[in-house]
Amino acid sequence: MLFGISGRIWFLSRHLHEVHDCLHILEERIFNPDDEVHVNDGRGNVRVMGLEEFVDEFGFDPREQETPATVGEDNRLEIDAWDNS
Repeated sequence: MLFGISGRIWFLSRHLHEVHDCLHILEERIFNPDDEVHVNDGRGNVRVMGLEEFVDEFGFDPREQETPATVGEDNRLEIDAWDNS
């Protein structure tokens, strides 16, 4: 009799685990839009947007990056003076 009860409890817990997983999938589909990506094990969300949305929201095209400023003259003497002081 105890073996039968423990078997039924095991099958019930297995079934509840499947229901629990289904509820998590349902929650993700309802509460999280398709344009969000989960990162860091679900603790953070990243919004995915197209180029037009990005330009409209932030006001610049990320593809048009400026070239980095060139480094001035060699300043090894200044660095050595700083290290020796």
